[in-house]
Amino acid sequence: MTQWGRFLLDEIEKSHVPDGSVALWSIGGAGVVLKTSETIVYIDPFLGGSSSPEWLRMVASPINPEDIRFIDAVISTHEHEDHCEEFTIRAVAERTNAVFIGPVSSADRFREFDVREERIVEMKPGDFYDIKDLRVRAYEANDPNAESALIYVLESYGIKILHSGDSLYTDVFHQLGRNGGVEVALLNLGRNPPGRRMYMNLCEVLESARDLKAEVLVPIHWDLWKHTYEDPRMLKTIAKAWGLDINIRILRLGDSLVYPLRTR
Repeated sequence: MTQWGRFLLDEIEKSHVPDGSVALWSIGGAGVVLKTSETIVYIDPFLGGSSSPEWLRMVASPINPEDIRFIDAVISTHEHEDHCEEFTIRAVAERTNAVFIGPVSSADRFREFDVREERIVEMKPGDFYDIKDLRVRAYEANDPNAESALIYVLESYGIKILHSGDSLYTDVFHQLGRNGGVEVALLNLGRNPPGRRMYMNLCEVLESARDLKAEVLVPIHWDLWKHTYEDPRMLKTIAKAWGLDINIRILRLGDSLVYPLRTR
C-alpha cells in the first residue's frame, strides 16, 4: 500500500519522452526511475517499509511495487536493503518480465528473493548491458560498507546519466570527466553519524560533480533516513562561493527532471 495511490506511477507510465531526451523521477532515497522513448528502468528502488528502528525512513513510499507493470529492468548498485529490497524485488519479479541488474552482492539477493537465473544480469566493473535504446555501463564504486558495489553510467542518444549508489569520492569520477564527462550526475548526499563514513558530504558531492564535468547535479539519498538527513539547498551556497558553473536540481519525492533541460 502507498498513500500516493497510483498518482506518481500513472504520471511515469503515461509521460511521453521524445527521442533524444531522458526523464528522471525521484522515488525517495537513492531510488530513481529513468525513462527514455523506449525504456523504463528503476534504479535502487526502495518501496517497502523500514525493517529496523535504527533505520526509519522519513519519506513515504510513493509507488506500490505490486502495481508496476511497465518496467524493463531493476538496477541495484549494491546489496543494502534500501538499494535491493525484498518486497520490491519480489513484486516486480512476479508481475513483470523485467531483468534484474547488479553486482554479485545484489545478484545473490535477487536469487534469495526467487528471481529466476535467466533474468539476473550480474555485472562487474567494465561490463555493459543494452536495453533497447539504453546502455548501462558499470564502474567500480568506493563503498567500504558494501560487500560489492557499482557506479552506473546510463546512456541514451548520447546523454549520460551517472548514478553513484552509496559510493564515496573515487578517481573514477575524475577519469570519467577526462573522457568527456556526464550530462547528469546523481550523487549521494548525507550527514554521517559519528564515527561512520556512509555518504558524501556537501563539499565531496560538489567536488565529484566538478570532476565529472556534470552539467546537472541531482543530490540523492539526503531525504531518506532520520539520522543522516542533510539539507541539499546548501549545495547551491557552496557552489556559488566556489564559482562552480553547475545546474543543481533538488528533486523532492515525486519530482521529475527532463534532460535536455527545458528553458522558457
